[in-house]
Amino acid sequence: MRRLSFTIICFIILCDTSDVSAQNKSNNPSVKWHPGHYSLVSDEEAPRDKYIAGNFLGLQKKYAWKLLEPKKGKYDFSIIRSDLAYLQKHGKRLVVQLQTKDFGQDKMNAPEYLKDASFNGGLYRTATGSLNPVLWNAKVAERIEALYKALGKEFDKEPFIEAIVIPETAVSSDIQRKDQKGVEHYTNEKYANALKQQMKVLKEAFPSTVVIQFTNFPKEVLYDLTKFQKENGIGMGGPDINLYSRGLNDPKAGVYQYYDSLKGYVPLGSAVQSQDYTYSKSEKYDQVVEKPSVEQIYKFGKDRLHLNYIFWLIKPGYFDKVITMMNSADFPKDAAGGLNPELPSFYKNIKNQ
Repeated sequence: MRRLSFTIICFIILCDTSDVSAQNKSNNPSVKWHPGHYSLVSDEEAPRDKYIAGNFLGLQKKYAWKLLEPKKGKYDFSIIRSDLAYLQKHGKRLVVQLQTKDFGQDKMNAPEYLKDASFNGGLYRTATGSLNPVLWNAKVAERIEALYKALGKEFDKEPFIEAIVIPETAVSSDIQRKDQKGVEHYTNEKYANALKQQMKVLKEAFPSTVVIQFTNFPKEVLYDLTKFQKENGIGMGGPDINLYSRGLNDPKAGVYQYYDSLKGYVPLGSAVQSQDYTYSKSEKYDQVVEKPSVEQIYKFGKDRLHLNYIFWLIKPGYFDKVITMMNSADFPKDAAGGLNPELPSFYKNIKNQ
């Protein structure tokens, strides 16, 4: 009788444990998901305690393609490893922005080997004078996709890598209207197809990690791109949370109109860059208004753009205001800092890993 009782008790315990295990598994999302506020630093900035203190869940850092692949096919991810180790020690997370584009005369974040003649014009010149990769060039696209796959193999399963961000879609050049010598002819369709393919490859390389494409321009391809992002679970965001930019806020053609339809379906995360702290309506309109407060920027990101993530640039004189806002008594104290914490529906229907 004792042996029978023991057997029954063991059976009950095993059944209960099995039920608990199944419940935990069903509540465990298929993607790392820690929405909220992150600081934003450049590739030249080392993480510091101040940038991840308090309610900041971690930081987003820009990593230049040329640093990650100094020679063709030879990757060096040591800087990401170093930053990740620092953040993990503090219980904070890293958002990796893969910086393929640059701004400023002769500046370049793409690797030098793209200048080789074998790429048949691997770089184009932007309006600011920088040299950016020709994403619609098949040979260039092949190299970007190889980088994505190498990064995914290395970091997708890292629990403290929160998200991967691709820089803005804006072409920032008159190449849309006028060919540049030696560079493959540009069309909106060709460019949009290249972007979609590269998003797809990155998403496949990081199945367990949030992937966000910063989408802002050209206006002619925004509907096509955002539709693709929604259908494929690719996050939507932008390099700017800007209350007054006419191009972004245009109700008929601006990208902000698309956030409503993507809310709750895919991750939404945008950055506050230097100009967003200081951009006033008077710079583009005839009206004179005060520059936005960090509280107004936060409210716009939360209520108008429905963001899950905000990435705050550590701009001197302004980042301290962000910290003060987040430390104030009336600022939300939940983990997401008042932003939308709900797991996007795209992930809810994926079999848990």
